[in-house]
Amino acid sequence: MSLKKIIAAIAFLLVLFLLNALQTLTYYVTRMWGDINFYDLPTHITTYLNTLGSLGCTLIAWKLLSRWKIRRFKFVYAFLLTIPLFAIFTSIFHIAVRAYYGGNTTFALLQTNFIFSISFSHLYVSGFTIAYLFFTETNALKEKLAHSKIELESMHLQMLTKNIEPHFLFNNLSILSSLIRKDPSQVEDFIEDLADVYRYFLLHNTTDSVALKDELSFLQKYLALTTKRFGSAYQIKLEIDDQDGYIVPFALQICLENAIKHNQSSDTLPLQIEIRREKNLIVITNPIRPVEMISNTGLGLSNVAKRYQLLFDKVLDYQAIDNKFVVKIPVITSR
Repeated sequence: MSLKKIIAAIAFLLVLFLLNALQTLTYYVTRMWGDINFYDLPTHITTYLNTLGSLGCTLIAWKLLSRWKIRRFKFVYAFLLTIPLFAIFTSIFHIAVRAYYGGNTTFALLQTNFIFSISFSHLYVSGFTIAYLFFTETNALKEKLAHSKIELESMHLQMLTKNIEPHFLFNNLSILSSLIRKDPSQVEDFIEDLADVYRYFLLHNTTDSVALKDELSFLQKYLALTTKRFGSAYQIKLEIDDQDGYIVPFALQICLENAIKHNQSSDTLPLQIEIRREKNLIVITNPIRPVEMISNTGLGLSNVAKRYQLLFDKVLDYQAIDNKFVVKIPVITSR
């Protein structure tokens, strides 16, 4: 038997001993100070309300830990938190009952009541309740993870399909054909950029996050293709000195594509797109100059937002502010 198993066995036996000692103390306190009558209805009502109080304290403790997003050893922390909560409840309840019957309350009586109540009902009510809540939450988490895995796989396929659209390839091949006729000196650089873009697509279409510096390097290649395609109709101002952290793949490219797709622009009136970093956010801003769209599925930004929510519990915010469209992409500081 390993040392770890021996320690676990000793700890279990120690807990049993402490529970037995507490029960023995309860019997002793009841014999010395108690006058419980099984046929007394108010006694049953009082103990039942006390039990409900134990249940309520347990539910409150569990919800507090859920709000604080405590996952590891949650059932242990929950039980420990119920003890002071139940101590407050049972003391107030005891004082109220004593006052109703015209009796006084002392600190010794409060101690005795707490020891009796925690052994008589709280250990069992709270223990069984926490076990049920832990079992229910674990099953719900398993179902959520399974659903998330299926949804992520579906979004990976959507991302790959979106990024390697036939029209994107067709447009860039048309540009390549035009360069061959008009400016053959740029052909080699264009082919290299196009190959790097598709290589990045194929390499990262199933990954959850990439280094921000790699995404920015990819974006530069994509911008080079965009410039050759649209000329000076779109002017991108990229100001990101701090390249530490991680980002969902293609997030920047999709935001740039979204701005180009939904806004009017020309060489005489170029669309200014700003990309900058504000602490742990990449902020992308462009003026709103809407164009008439035949159809708009909205899969791009919503897809990235869902991936951030599912993978990192982060919110990707995008909205119109003062006639500008602003996207705020979270930067993941660790993974």
